[in-house]
Amino acid sequence: MDEQKPTTPPNPAHQPGTSKGEEKVKEEGKDPGRREAGSTGQAKRPTGKSTGRDSTGINASKEEPQDPESPHMPAP
Repeated sequence: MDEQKPTTPPNPAHQPGTSKGEEKVKEEGKDPGRREAGSTGQAKRPTGKSTGRDSTGINASKEEPQDPESPHMPAP
């Protein structure tokens, strides 16, 4: 019995023209409300901070801590 071959090739897993997330950051910059904060550990992994703007684009100032000395804890 002859083995049947598909008549059309399968769709590719990666669509041409779709860029990687790290490429977008290099081209457009970080999202509003995010910033770099140095690095940590022996591996020097980058760390970052976020503001209320990272959590929401609507009334972002309401998402900031009441006390400026308090850390920002993003909404889940």
